[in-house]
Amino acid sequence: MVAGEFTERGNPLLANDPHLLLGAPSTFYPIHLQGGRFDVIGNSFPGIPTVVLGHNQHIAWGATVDPFDVTDVYQEQLVKDASSPSGLATVYRGQHEPVISIPETYRVNLMSNGAMDNVVPVPPSDSIPPATLVVPRRSGGPLLKQDLSAGVGLSVQHTGFVGTREMETFLLLDTADNLDDFVHALRFFDFGSQNFCYADDAGNIAYFTNSAVPIREDLQRGAVVGAPPWLIRDGTGGNEWLPVQHPQPNQVVPFEVVPFSEMPQVVNPPAGFVVNANNDPDGLTLGNDPLSRRRQGGGIYYLAPVFDPGFRSGRITGRIRDALARGKMTFAEMQSIQADVKLLDAEVLLPSIVGAFDRAHRKDAPDPLAALGANPAVAEAVGRLAAWDTSTPTGIPEGYDPFDVDGRPSPPSPAQVDASVAATLYSVWRGQFIHNVIDAHLGSLPVPPDQLALTALRNLLDTFPERHGVGASGVDFFAVPGLFASPEDRRDLLVLQSISDALSLLAGSNFEPAFHASTRQEDYRWGMLHRIVFAHLLGGPFDIPPAEGYFPAPLAGLLGIPKGGGFEVVDASSHDARASSLNGFMFNGGPSNRLVVDLSSDRPKRAESVWPGGESAIPGSPFYLNLLPLWLTNKTVPLPFSEAELSADTASAQRFTP
Repeated sequence: MVAGEFTERGNPLLANDPHLLLGAPSTFYPIHLQGGRFDVIGNSFPGIPTVVLGHNQHIAWGATVDPFDVTDVYQEQLVKDASSPSGLATVYRGQHEPVISIPETYRVNLMSNGAMDNVVPVPPSDSIPPATLVVPRRSGGPLLKQDLSAGVGLSVQHTGFVGTREMETFLLLDTADNLDDFVHALRFFDFGSQNFCYADDAGNIAYFTNSAVPIREDLQRGAVVGAPPWLIRDGTGGNEWLPVQHPQPNQVVPFEVVPFSEMPQVVNPPAGFVVNANNDPDGLTLGNDPLSRRRQGGGIYYLAPVFDPGFRSGRITGRIRDALARGKMTFAEMQSIQADVKLLDAEVLLPSIVGAFDRAHRKDAPDPLAALGANPAVAEAVGRLAAWDTSTPTGIPEGYDPFDVDGRPSPPSPAQVDASVAATLYSVWRGQFIHNVIDAHLGSLPVPPDQLALTALRNLLDTFPERHGVGASGVDFFAVPGLFASPEDRRDLLVLQSISDALSLLAGSNFEPAFHASTRQEDYRWGMLHRIVFAHLLGGPFDIPPAEGYFPAPLAGLLGIPKGGGFEVVDASSHDARASSLNGFMFNGGPSNRLVVDLSSDRPKRAESVWPGGESAIPGSPFYLNLLPLWLTNKTVPLPFSEAELSADTASAQRFTP
């Protein structure tokens, strides 16, 4: 959100593009409700009779997922107990508590011998138990696994196991007139942690997080008992969710929860804008310690163990600051920010590549490092990366990029080809660097997920002058077996070795269908790797592509549609950060809707949006693929709001009467 003081028309601007799985039909569908108190337009889910994200006559709002920790897994002590209905009990503080057995029957339609309906029960098996075992203490949460010979089982506690009232939130948002109404509506939102952005025609902008985040008894006492909440907890006592004693307004979950006033939020910030892209909203995890803060009234303040690493939010913040330094923010600039496909992590890590290559040419460089510096292919790759602007165009005429016109792919310029090649080189290098530095030094330990691995890499490089690559665990992540050299040389060797490894991969069998074993770096176009398939609910020929022949695959022999973007870009299109194969750089999640709204009290509001694909899942329907080219090239369509706009843009109408 950007405050009206800093916008071209003097009105607040709001942009939202929630990232979800991308398929056919699209997750959201457009809806405009008029009648009685309702005059609201935006996005909804099938089966939800309200606008979930959008705007009405006075306010606009959006939301993205916030990874607050509202689920705990407990290791239970299980014992046989003849007095329990299931014959089993858990042990809590030395006392037996019955495990409840809930019988379940599954049925399938075999449709055999020409009969369309032949529904039969599925007999129990190793994969289909005859009943679900639940632990009442966990709000009826299930036992996921049990080993009676060892006397242990895993149970789940989750805020979504009790009745909640999110629908009331959406009904109230649809008819809200002002900030107070908006806040009142949020107080009914218990389950499904979200970042909410807000703007209104009175000039206000605001940001709120909200969810029923449980307060754990051990944290409230000020110390962790056993494992922290993001690991498996001891179910025999000491770290339960506290039962509700201080209910918050409209609270329905039966646990103590973090009060709304303690949740990250801001109203009309002095900077004039607010950014959130699933990142840490208040520096809660800085210092790699999500339990470092204390609550206002005592106890440990805990919301989540990890957030998005902040590359997208950092890029958005930089774009807004640059725009405001030039003048006023415009509607088009907000849309351009949503379409941004530059890799901010590349800006952070590229100096390490260039620096390592330069130091490899020192007279006293160790032989293995000097050999990498003298390798012509490595030198070419480093030169390409050094000249790169960190953008990620497809670099091929079949690819879809934000700069394409009217949803039609266009031949790339020489500069776009160069950027495309660099994007490929960097993306494959990144995966090899994670493997050579992080994964290779963890032995049999599980490797961290992509975002944490990248955060760890940056931390190792940022703290190198003090720690020389040694982590808090004492592991030397830049150790190279057999190389007795300075920490700097070992670090640089791994940086350049990862370049060499990436080049070997690109010229090898893993990528042969795309690059045909070529060693010419100019052949390594990003669009050959960064592709998407929109999975249809029925799968197979209904997926897009091929969409029953209505949208054939643009690249012969390769799955999907080539699109610009990449790991942690603003126009979310992340792939496996460790990818090292032909289809490893494909993505299947991203903006399920792109929305920008210009609020105004004295002139018609302006809102534009787009959805991935279309609102119909039926091949041949005019609404099966009509929006796909626009979505692929970051173009939008206006959302008509007034009667006159609607009349001028109506293709057909259906009227339902009692």
